[in-house]
Amino acid sequence: MTGMASSVPRTASVLLARTLGLAVVIGLCAWWSIVYTRGALGFSSLWVGSGVLCGVLLTSPRREWLPYLLGAFAASLVVNILLNGLSQIGIVLSFANTLDAWIVAAAVASRVNDVSDLTQLKSSFVVAIVATLVACTVSGLIASVAGDDSATTPAPFAGLFLTWFASHLLGMGIFATLTIAACVEGLKILGQPGQRVELAATLGLVAVVCWLVFAQSRFAVTFLVFPPLMLCVFRHRFSGFVPATGIVAVIATMQTAAGHGPFMVGEGVSDLQRTLMLQAFIANVSLLAFPIAVAVTERKLLMHRLARREHDYRLLADHSSDLVSHIAAGNQRRYISPSVFEMLGWTREEFAEPRWDLIHPEDLENVLQIFDAVSRTGVGASVECRMQHKHGHYVWMELKVRRVPGEGEGEAPGIVFAGRDITKRREYMVALERQARHDVLTGLGNRLYFNERMDLAIARSSRSGKALALLYLDIDHFKRINDTHGHAVGDAVLREFAVRLLASIRATDFAARLGGDEFVVLVDDIDAPDAPQAIAEKLISSLRNEIVVGQERLSVTTSIGIAEGTVFRGGRDELLQRADAALYEAKLAGRNTWCIKTSNQDS
Repeated sequence: MTGMASSVPRTASVLLARTLGLAVVIGLCAWWSIVYTRGALGFSSLWVGSGVLCGVLLTSPRREWLPYLLGAFAASLVVNILLNGLSQIGIVLSFANTLDAWIVAAAVASRVNDVSDLTQLKSSFVVAIVATLVACTVSGLIASVAGDDSATTPAPFAGLFLTWFASHLLGMGIFATLTIAACVEGLKILGQPGQRVELAATLGLVAVVCWLVFAQSRFAVTFLVFPPLMLCVFRHRFSGFVPATGIVAVIATMQTAAGHGPFMVGEGVSDLQRTLMLQAFIANVSLLAFPIAVAVTERKLLMHRLARREHDYRLLADHSSDLVSHIAAGNQRRYISPSVFEMLGWTREEFAEPRWDLIHPEDLENVLQIFDAVSRTGVGASVECRMQHKHGHYVWMELKVRRVPGEGEGEAPGIVFAGRDITKRREYMVALERQARHDVLTGLGNRLYFNERMDLAIARSSRSGKALALLYLDIDHFKRINDTHGHAVGDAVLREFAVRLLASIRATDFAARLGGDEFVVLVDDIDAPDAPQAIAEKLISSLRNEIVVGQERLSVTTSIGIAEGTVFRGGRDELLQRADAALYEAKLAGRNTWCIKTSNQDS
């Protein structure tokens, strides 16, 4: 059900009290309309009661409609009896007064979810105006037939219909809106706090000007009503439009019915014509002010929504843990989130200048290419790069880059990126990669890593023609060390052996542990012909110093097989076989020595 009160259940006593209150209001409205706005043909020129009843129905649950309709009908009938006596036409007119309010309320309630929602003004207005035209036509036909049949002096049917139709159309449009606003807004209908005195003063100005205009007989000054009315609408929107148009309608109708005002002049103008002119004037006032009120209200709502949306986006960006930045055309940074200080140590002012120098030199070209591609194509992209912290170290960042329209007319599109600190993720990935390619015990490369490096080295050697060598090593009598001293001591020996091995090779050489006590050294890009032998001699020499493990002092030696050459048609396997064969010969030679095989020797 439409309306703000639809979800509030009411007890029988409350419903009865509201029904009686509504009946009193409808009765007073009917009495005022009959006494102060009756036209020449006996019908009122402005009927307020139907509008009030329609507004109450639209702000109430449907289950309460029947008591309200019966109460309104009874109130209208009592007033007719008191003023005109009991008659059949009084019953018919009271029924017609109630019928049109019900038709409009039923039609609007079935089409509009919430009549209090200002964002639905246009759709609500279209439904309401069509429903009001239909309802006033139906009630007008009923009333005109009844009034024509009961009149002792025949009255023009068209005149009766037009008077009734315009009277109810105006009353419905103005006072249904006023009632809805009063029921929904309560005291807010008097304006926002701080603006109520101004609203009251503006409405007072409208009332004074309207009374002065209709206290004289010059038709040309009727336009003076519009300036204060427009002022009220522009300043207070619907809070000004609804009561201001009601004030104009009431004053204009009462003054004209009393024989005053610009519509009472002119010879040959009938009372019916004067009534219709008055109603046309009130209609013009409403039709002129309503679209302005809608436009001003929608503009206010739009500004409020935009401000709210901007506030929400600013709230999200300012409190996001990600670094958010808007780079406009010309590399001008329009916005930088406060998280830049927490993430990179820079203040927003320090980061506002073009700071491409903060991106790691190895990553800068790729970042610039991504930004340029996004700017040209509009297709978003992601890029990982290192950005320098104010303390000097680099932070790995993942940047989500998007193109955004320029802010001003003709301004080139800009770039917005959101950066997330992925340093821990990168470290974790590096750790995983290292774990996959390195021996856990010694930290040297494992068999997988060795195979990759070996294949690359053979490919480079084939292209460059430079020789490469493979040293195949194991620890002499290592099983005896494990059996005698235990595996813990054996592991310590392996770790120390790896340390001395790394100290014996060049920075460009690659060492790996294949498993157990088997080690290899890949010597790539050999410039000196005796480089592999020098490494072997250096390692054997380093092992002359005992390895100390706790209280144990162990003498450890190694046997080394060297395979060297430039052509290995069998690839990695051939090189390993030659090195293994050389290792076997070194052991046969008494261990603690090395043996070499070149590519032109038999294995």
